[in-house]
Amino acid sequence: MTIWINGKLLGGNDVPRSKATAPFETMGASGGTVALWSRHMQRLTGTAERLGLPFEATPELRAAATEVLLKNGHTDDVLRLSLVPVDDAKGSAVQVVIASRSRSPIRSVRLLPTVVERDPELPPADIKAEPRRFYDAVLQQAQDGEADDGIVVGADGALLEAGLGNLWLRLDGTWTTPPLDGRVLPGIARAVLLERAAASGLSVAEQPLTFDDLHRAEAIAHSNAVYGPRPACLVGERAAVQIVDTELFALWRQATSR
Repeated sequence: MTIWINGKLLGGNDVPRSKATAPFETMGASGGTVALWSRHMQRLTGTAERLGLPFEATPELRAAATEVLLKNGHTDDVLRLSLVPVDDAKGSAVQVVIASRSRSPIRSVRLLPTVVERDPELPPADIKAEPRRFYDAVLQQAQDGEADDGIVVGADGALLEAGLGNLWLRLDGTWTTPPLDGRVLPGIARAVLLERAAASGLSVAEQPLTFDDLHRAEAIAHSNAVYGPRPACLVGERAAVQIVDTELFALWRQATSR
């Protein structure tokens, strides 16, 4: 595998990691082009500023991203750009790391509500950063229950998000997703869908979700920037594929088509 680190292409599978908080972006690619690159760089820049890390989204980074995708044969797969803090006598410094991987063919997502205690030492939920131990535990709990991903349940019983994406419930014809109250990642796909829906007349809302909402939902969707919105369901149930594809995925396709 080829990875890019601070301007150099290197071979190997050893992607640098850090015990410190390390922001990253995971992006979907099509034909060697990263979808919604500018949005990802805007979020990453904001996260870096919040953490006091140096970062500038230069044109060189976009060219490097394309090169990594091509060299690894991942032109229609997944790109990850990470800011890995390193010790530096002059102050804060980072390694900018670009890597790619193949994309799983999973079409719909089986979900399981999970209860995992969040370590206050870990990065807050509203930034995308390593370490990911909390979300790893959510995913493991879900997989132990034969699900693909877990629904994060807050201490107040609210349904917040999934371990690998944002949560959507179609309630009385309105696609509803939890509000950004500091406990939910402001997902790229989430933002795109809210904007596109508002422009197209599709009914959407940001409001707290409960278990009662989960069980009365007409359809469930799971969204992230790698796949966009995908049909979802609780373990043992069937996903409302046609509703999700017709209403949400159609908007995503418009936003990401080249």
